[in-house]
Amino acid sequence: MTQPRRPGRPSVLDTSAVSVGALRLWTDRGFATTGWSDLAEATGISTRTLLRHFSSRSDIAWIGVAPATERLREALAGAGAEELPAVVVRTAIVESVSRDARIQELAPDWLRLISSEPELAATAARIYQPWIDTLSGYLGDRLPGSPAPICRAIATAYQSATFAALIEWAESGATGDCTDSVDRMLRWMDPHLPGSTPN
Repeated sequence: MTQPRRPGRPSVLDTSAVSVGALRLWTDRGFATTGWSDLAEATGISTRTLLRHFSSRSDIAWIGVAPATERLREALAGAGAEELPAVVVRTAIVESVSRDARIQELAPDWLRLISSEPELAATAARIYQPWIDTLSGYLGDRLPGSPAPICRAIATAYQSATFAALIEWAESGATGDCTDSVDRMLRWMDPHLPGSTPN
């Protein structure tokens, strides 16, 4: 077993490594019972450096959502105007899920953590809002005349379905690629998105 690195001050913070170290710590010892000094020891990053980059422990737990939102934004922006909205949305959401092997290995523990820890569950709506806003904006552009609240509701439904697919994947043994589970779940929604059936 490798010893954790001594706390130091790296020139560039490897946020993915911080997330992995923190998640392993929380899986072993729980979220509520670990503090910043525990995180520093587990990640090899000084407490001062961690506090400079993260305003709360929950920021570390949610560290993967911003990159996922950026992948979603890029996938939606790269879609052709001739593609059916449901296909674009489903493909973009699947693309937004990390394919990093290290992340997928730890994904079941992360999903259990954020769905069971009250402090994290309480922040979920705020954390996912940029993801939902990104998808809602795309839907507003592709579905002219659709009220903005409807687009937000549809985007929220897609976020909920995506999370449900990931939870189901984790609870069923986390076999295979989690993106396949997301794709299967979202295919059920394809026929229900306006403009997603050929005229």
